[in-house]
Amino acid sequence: MAAEEGLNTPAVSRAIPFLPGMSYSNPARARHAKSHIFEFKVGVGRNLTAMATEVDPLERVVTTGSLSRRGTGAGGAFSTDPAQQEKFVPSYVGLDGKVLRFLAVMSDSVPESMHEGLRNRSFAILYYLVDDSMQIIEQRQENSGYVQGVFMKRHRVPRTVSVSAGDDGDFVSLHDFAETQELVIYGRVFRITGCNEFTAEFYKSNGIPLSGVGGSHPSTGVGAPDFDTARLKPNQRAGHKRAKFLKYNNKVLRFYALWDDRKSMFGDKRHYVVNFYLADDALEVLERYGANEGRDPYPKLVKKSKIPKKFVGLNVLGVSEDDVSDSVYIRDADLVVGNYVEIYGRKLYLYDCDSFTRSYYESVYNSSQPDACPPPEELIEYPQQIEPPYTGYGTEEDSIASFYRLVPKAPSFDALKQEELDKIIFRWKAKFDMDKMGHAGPDDSKRRFVVSFFMSDSTVAVYEPPVSNSGFIGGKFLERQKVRRQGSGRHESLYLTEHDMLVDLPATVWINGYPMMLLECDRFTLRYRNKGNIASLLSLDTVHEKIRAAVGDSVEGLHQALKDIDYKQNGEVYLDNFVQLLDRYDTQLDEDELLALVQHWDADRSGVIKYGPFVAALG
Repeated sequence: MAAEEGLNTPAVSRAIPFLPGMSYSNPARARHAKSHIFEFKVGVGRNLTAMATEVDPLERVVTTGSLSRRGTGAGGAFSTDPAQQEKFVPSYVGLDGKVLRFLAVMSDSVPESMHEGLRNRSFAILYYLVDDSMQIIEQRQENSGYVQGVFMKRHRVPRTVSVSAGDDGDFVSLHDFAETQELVIYGRVFRITGCNEFTAEFYKSNGIPLSGVGGSHPSTGVGAPDFDTARLKPNQRAGHKRAKFLKYNNKVLRFYALWDDRKSMFGDKRHYVVNFYLADDALEVLERYGANEGRDPYPKLVKKSKIPKKFVGLNVLGVSEDDVSDSVYIRDADLVVGNYVEIYGRKLYLYDCDSFTRSYYESVYNSSQPDACPPPEELIEYPQQIEPPYTGYGTEEDSIASFYRLVPKAPSFDALKQEELDKIIFRWKAKFDMDKMGHAGPDDSKRRFVVSFFMSDSTVAVYEPPVSNSGFIGGKFLERQKVRRQGSGRHESLYLTEHDMLVDLPATVWINGYPMMLLECDRFTLRYRNKGNIASLLSLDTVHEKIRAAVGDSVEGLHQALKDIDYKQNGEVYLDNFVQLLDRYDTQLDEDELLALVQHWDADRSGVIKYGPFVAALG
């Protein structure tokens, strides 16, 4: 008899032909499910047609023994007797709950200790046979200083970090424990030292020798070849901070300091208390207020922290104070009475200290601090009452009028002039006149400015275009305001006018003490000065050069294009067609240059241009 047939059973040879009337019903059939091609098993989709010749990877442990085979002729069919067949056991059932347990040791460096170079940590590596996943648990030890317990969660461990999850050969398997004594997991080296009885019996029953289990591992000690305690900084050595804390806890050096900033605007003479904490070499600066000073209560100028001797900026992200050498920060040896100490740019003068500070330096450094030396009070000459500077509110006339009169008078202005000349603005390109400039810098000769003169109120504004890597910020060099003439008094109403600005170029104009050499002006200013006759101010050769650069080597092509628009074939073209042809060649001529060109080649104002001489002039 043939075995039970179906889509979910392997194909075997049949003893009875599969013909009508010759079918066979197997009485031993226990499964009467409808035949199908696809099914899901433990969440995995399977193609039963393909599995007729392949073995399901989830059922790689298919039986507990070997299948008995019946020698029935050449067909060699399997036995259909259930009593003669052994029971089928899937791998996810037969291997469920079976775990291999290995004991391992990992050597971890201890850079913070001066006497212990390496420290051994004990682990238990669990290998789950059902899905080839692994879990690492660290054995608990009292006072070890590590967070022990689950060291690595259960998952399949790749041999390399960049392994693909679909390649079973790139994951750690049970054969890796038998072949080597050291197992590398995510860059950490685990030395296998032993296993339990079930693990040893499992490898023995499967014929796999455990050659890697066992062996000795190095003990901890100072003489580790890859560890050098000389590389550690003094403040990182084990016991350094603790010993210093126990020795100098609550011991503070106190200095009295002052900061004299009276030479700057709104500066004052301020008193401070500088406390240096010996336990952690931290420093703080406290304010000292006198009676009825009227200042807001801000007691700390600098909070307790390590302060660098020369502040050059904040540390890079991720770099702490302990990562920088102690020589960079202010130490107790740097604090001496009578000297200055720089606190973030402020130079504080230390003029006294308390008795504990003096005894500390005598016992530790075998030297005494100098006696108190407060600086003498300087004789300050208070300025006489003079005319105040311009406040910035309103005009200078308004500001000075409020100084001389209790009820100031409004300054007079020309309203008609402001209405008529509101939009007339003259502009020049300028630079410093280095021959007349008395306090010139090394790079002032390279600076360029735009000087604007407003006709409505005779005010001047100066703008400096920003230039990359020039060292100058650029922007407004002079806010729009009236500018006094050079040599005039403060209260003399002698300001720059359009007659002082509209001069032949180049010319030097003094603006608030700066000699500005006017180099060139814009076209509007040029027209205004010459009353609209701008054609006489332009160079016709320059215009021809721009046309020649746009045309390039195709001057003959330009000549042919002019012939094409010469409808009368008399050597003349209309002005509109001539200008449109120049635009097609992208000559980039502005309005003034086109006007000068037309005025030259159409001198009789006939509206046409003889293009023969024009092409000859282009050469």
